Amino acid sequence: MKAAARQREASAKILALAEAAEYLHTSYSTVYRLVTEGSLDAFRPRNSWRTSTATCEAYVRRQFAEHASSLSQAVAS
Repeated sequence: MKAAARQREASAKILALAEAAEYLHTSYSTVYRLVTEGSLDAFRPRNSWRTSTATCEAYVRRQFAEHASSLSQAVAS
């Protein structure tokens, strides 16, 4: 694991899904859907879901990579 990635994980904050929605600039229902479909990692202590800032950032990086890949394939066609 790269040093920058380790540092991000070390400074990651635990977020409730409502906080994650604010962090990602989307709705609570979108974040809940991402968690339940397995796109966004989360854990459930008792009855409330939690995720982290590092997990949200990793999700955004994956989305950028996937969209960049699909765009480059579309341009190449």
